[in-house]
Amino acid sequence: MRKVVIIGGGLAGLSAAYHLTDSEPVVLEREQEVGGLCRSFRQDGFTFDCTGHLIHLKTPYVKDLIAQILPDAFDLHERRAAIHSKSVTTPYPFQANTHGLPPEVVKDCLIGFVESMRTDGAPPRNFHDWAVYTFGPGIAKHFMLPYNEKFWKQDLRAINPDWGTWAIPRPTLDEVINGALGITNRAMGYNPRFMYPKAGGIDCLPQALAKPLRTIHLGQTVERIDPRRKVVLLRGGREETYDALVSTLPMPLLFRMLKDAPDGLRHDASQLRAISVLNINIGVDRPAINKRHWIYFPEDQFVFSRVGFPMNFTPAAGKPGTSSLYIEITHLPQQKPNIEQVYERALSDLRRCGILHDGDRVLTRHVLDIEFAYVIFDDHRDACRQTLIDYLESHDIYPAGRYGRWEYHSMEDSILSGKNAAEALQAKMQSACASVSFT
Repeated sequence: MRKVVIIGGGLAGLSAAYHLTDSEPVVLEREQEVGGLCRSFRQDGFTFDCTGHLIHLKTPYVKDLIAQILPDAFDLHERRAAIHSKSVTTPYPFQANTHGLPPEVVKDCLIGFVESMRTDGAPPRNFHDWAVYTFGPGIAKHFMLPYNEKFWKQDLRAINPDWGTWAIPRPTLDEVINGALGITNRAMGYNPRFMYPKAGGIDCLPQALAKPLRTIHLGQTVERIDPRRKVVLLRGGREETYDALVSTLPMPLLFRMLKDAPDGLRHDASQLRAISVLNINIGVDRPAINKRHWIYFPEDQFVFSRVGFPMNFTPAAGKPGTSSLYIEITHLPQQKPNIEQVYERALSDLRRCGILHDGDRVLTRHVLDIEFAYVIFDDHRDACRQTLIDYLESHDIYPAGRYGRWEYHSMEDSILSGKNAAEALQAKMQSACASVSFT
């Protein structure tokens, strides 16, 4: 039996281990618990995730898998999302629900969408121009561009639209007109329905994947990987040998750790970019603070881009008579925010938009700064990503997950990515064994 080591005990790494039926893999996890960004934190009677982690399932395989490992663990929800702009709150998605906005804004959006229907040719290759091409100048001006500029913290002409074209719904003209007249369009996009654990905390999913695994080492920080010797060097000096390696490490970090990686590839990996998220979670001493699941904030007058309400996913996420919120504030990785200043600004902004009241008391606070949160799809990523992956796989290193493969992944995608990595290395091992047996 050949030895497989998996770096990272998040969804992708645990899925890879779960699907390695022909071996007993060793999972190395830096934290003291499994889950990665699907961990949950319990504090003062509240349960918080790493921002919003909701399950949207498309594939029969993952549906069956989750039903098998977590039977009857989830409730199904109809999405209640909104956008707060121009001092009003309108249903999500913006492009199909403009009623209630100032009349001149509704007019801009409606006329601009009609104009967009007359455009010809292939869609543009940058997000800024794609948004105008797809939705028209009005919807782009009043939501798509300001929200995404605030979120990505850079010129949208430097970002490719591939990350979001599948997830950002383009309404029909009837839907745009209905939305302008006040006929709400709800079931649009990739997530009109989602699942969330009844008992609270998305960490039940990684824990269920980890349950049948025999060898998970927690608190293990990888410092160096030697592909020639097939050794992982851990902090403290311990070495873990392997025949094949699955890595869910962010690709820039992985290439920094690889011994003897070509300088050109190491440089290409170092230039891959991502956006960080400061995730502030709070519990408040007032019940039913908001009826929605989450709200988007496209305007710069508010420091956050999204605010969500976990106790609307399940009451088990907090204590009776209270509410909980998760607050997302994006930033460039090299620009670390002053947490106390941002926290005070966030509370002030929550009061200004009416979510918090002056008499509300914060009962608890949990803060997490997520360095690698959202992968940036740019020309450099498109040009070098597959070359980097090919190099790794040629050295029996199989990248998996959002950051391991440097692409957008939902939780379902992460599970499938781990499964795919397991199947790829199993196929290569079986081929190698067959070749040795034949000779």
